[in-house]
Amino acid sequence: MTDEISREALHDILRGVAALTGDAIVADLARLVGKGVRADISIAFNPKQIASKRWLVETLAEVLPKPEGPVWVLGAWHGVLGAMLLADRRLTIPQLVSLDIDPDCAPIAEILNHRHVATGRFQAMTADMMSLDFERAEGGRPGLVINTSCEHLDDVPGWIAGLPAGLPLLLQSNDYFREPDHRSCVPSLDAFKAQAGLSELWFAGALPTKNYTRFMLIGRR
Repeated sequence: MTDEISREALHDILRGVAALTGDAIVADLARLVGKGVRADISIAFNPKQIASKRWLVETLAEVLPKPEGPVWVLGAWHGVLGAMLLADRRLTIPQLVSLDIDPDCAPIAEILNHRHVATGRFQAMTADMMSLDFERAEGGRPGLVINTSCEHLDDVPGWIAGLPAGLPLLLQSNDYFREPDHRSCVPSLDAFKAQAGLSELWFAGALPTKNYTRFMLIGRR
């Protein structure tokens, strides 16, 4: 049995892949690993997580490539989605706010997105999404609010009802009822549409995976 790969070796591998591909996000991940990072960064970059985020980015580039204001990513964890959104040249995003209730997430997100922090396009915040007032948000009302974790909320319709009317939203949920932390899963895309109750629906789709199906809606509150 071979020894497990060390952090230093992983750092070198990622730097090599970044040099080979020219991918700035890989270079940023290499920098993050070199500084030391929580082990769950591997979950944030696992194939299922990246596939769902890539689907989101691809769809947003077609449906709403130029949000009219800052983009807020709620439950953003380590800021991976923010990095992918800001790296895509098809999207025009003036500023992105990456928000999570876990205070350990913001420093990691800022290291991963250090290039965008330096230009003022990325900000990491620690807050409870349930207590946000988007009408009085710093930097102005968002041009888009993204929540890819609707299944974790206790009351999705109640949360959406508390948002400003007409606010552009991108929402994701799934049908993975077996996960104990999933409190608002939906059995189908139609059920997710009914749960969200958006006044305008610009996109509705489903992404099947091995263990569950992820659902996505883009529209207005």
